[in-house]
Amino acid sequence: MIVKTKENQISFLFYEPDPFFDMGCGILEQENFAQMLPYKRTQQNGREKLVFKIDGKRIVKLANKIQNFSERDIIDVLYEMIFLVKKVEENGFLKRECIWFQYDSVYYDKNSRDIKVAILPVIKEAQSVDGVSWREHMEKTLSQIISFLSKEKTAQIQNLFSQFWAGKSTESKILDELERLGCNVSGVLSRQLVLQKETILELIYSGRGGRILFAVNNNDFLIGRDVAMADGVIPEELSKAVSRKHCLVSKMQDKYFVQDLESVNRTLVNGIMIPPYEWMELEDNDILSVADIEFRIKKKYIDK
Repeated sequence: MIVKTKENQISFLFYEPDPFFDMGCGILEQENFAQMLPYKRTQQNGREKLVFKIDGKRIVKLANKIQNFSERDIIDVLYEMIFLVKKVEENGFLKRECIWFQYDSVYYDKNSRDIKVAILPVIKEAQSVDGVSWREHMEKTLSQIISFLSKEKTAQIQNLFSQFWAGKSTESKILDELERLGCNVSGVLSRQLVLQKETILELIYSGRGGRILFAVNNNDFLIGRDVAMADGVIPEELSKAVSRKHCLVSKMQDKYFVQDLESVNRTLVNGIMIPPYEWMELEDNDILSVADIEFRIKKKYIDK
């Protein structure tokens, strides 16, 4: 296999045909690993070629970023590497050796705070021309990442991984220990924790006439001036511009959306007017304008 790296891509050209290659590509598409770089499959001289693209604005080389990380951020990176190994192995078809864990080819997504790597659709270790094994590459990568920690944390984590390589510890135990040592609860770990919690939407108004707080924790929440029908009542003395049945906030698959109910003075999200009976998603810190009443949106998470 020939590996070539450019500024915004890594390409892999495979020497030998693999009867399971198509199946492997299908599994990668189905699994949709959060840490996998997007790739394009092509042919070159009758050989399979994969080109992994890097978005240079959002995704940067980890090596160029890690010196500015806090210790918690660095432990997060280690957590995500082991989490990915565990997730790939749980697939039952792909092997951990398919993950291209070479230090100069590990990237970091500044938006989602995930690592990004190439994952190859092969069922055995992908051999590169340097002849270095997958384990040697990963050990070297882990050591370089760990070196940015304090001496105390470095010694603790090096001991942790020594037990792992010696077969005396599992991925699950490593993840538990890394979390105990102080993950920043970002990236993959934060999403795992959020999946275990229920989302509640708070609508907060603070202005003339006082303060309103609506907590939306059911499937449908009607906002308006009609005391008999509205779940969130905006009193007439606070606003005469709000309709009796103004808008509806609904929870769908743990996300929240708002729908204008053909109100007189309309419903807006961040200044964008919603056409009547069309849905618009509500995100954390959005501004929901119910006529002349502006709510700040806040998402809260509670244990299920």
